[in-house]
Amino acid sequence: MNIALTHLQRLEAESIHIFREVAATFAKPVMLYSVGKDSSVLMHLAMKAFYPAKPPFPFLHVDTTWKFREMIAFRDQMAQKLGFDLLVHVNADGVRDNINPFDHGSNTHTHVMKTV
Repeated sequence: MNIALTHLQRLEAESIHIFREVAATFAKPVMLYSVGKDSSVLMHLAMKAFYPAKPPFPFLHVDTTWKFREMIAFRDQMAQKLGFDLLVHVNADGVRDNINPFDHGSNTHTHVMKTV
């Protein structure tokens, strides 16, 4: 039986294949997770690629300390609900130096706070 896939189904299948290929090929992959819509779609695809197990790699959120509290709560709820490993990085030097987009400009804030 030959089943024709829609364009969206082909894209999903290709994405799932890429996730599995990365997990099989690399020793310590990690997936960036910004809590945004694009990252949420990738998170869903990663979960689907390894279901019923969790993805064999952690999700990394680079926390600029400038997200809404609700977004951080959503991030934590998703990690708990779906059972994936979540790493959170905050640039301690940027926090210590009180780097923020109002006093330092958005370019400096983004560069400093998104630097691991």
